[in-house]
Amino acid sequence: MIHRLLYYSQLRKGIVSEFQQIVKEDANALREEWAALGLSNVSVFSCDLYVCVYAEVSGDQSVPIWDWPISFERYLEKWPTEPDLDVNSSGTLHRLAIPMIDVFHDGLPENTDFWNGSRSVEERVGSIARLKPDKVSSYIYYHYQKQEESPDSFNSTYLIGSIGRLLFSYHELPSRVSTRKRQGLLATKHSPDNWHEVMLPHFELWEEAPEGQRLWRKMECLM
Repeated sequence: MIHRLLYYSQLRKGIVSEFQQIVKEDANALREEWAALGLSNVSVFSCDLYVCVYAEVSGDQSVPIWDWPISFERYLEKWPTEPDLDVNSSGTLHRLAIPMIDVFHDGLPENTDFWNGSRSVEERVGSIARLKPDKVSSYIYYHYQKQEESPDSFNSTYLIGSIGRLLFSYHELPSRVSTRKRQGLLATKHSPDNWHEVMLPHFELWEEAPEGQRLWRKMECLM
């Protein structure tokens, strides 16, 4: 079994370029540190003040409590954490990255041979979107329904996480679909055929985004 993790961080104002540069320069050291925690295939994405992280944890081991190294406090905003959760050895009640909730996954990496086998990844794509506050529950409802009615339908690596009304999607190209399709938890067929038309009213558009990115804004992959 492979656990797939998504995290969200927010940059301090005026420090975007410096953060991007230090992540690129320290990529090897960061990968080594994260590998020691059991994390693999880690990717870091940024766009303006938004930072999102994708990672995998293999095996039946418990998912580690992950956070940025303490040295990144100068770049990232602090988030309060649960008082009884031991996030770090310093005992502080804040963290620099918060886990995102899985609201949609096309595939589940239960077949580790398929997931880790002859896996060719030409591009790792991360994008962000914003939902209208009154449309969050509807968006989650539709996506759970589609996920369980039609699993493994277009790209097994496609994953969407949320924190509040902010969404982060991750997928790998070329698309990969398992031949051993998972049995969904729903036997119904209620997902709308006009999917994109139904989804459009859920989004708050990015007004200054490049052409074709007003719903989902593509992030820069730093590593």
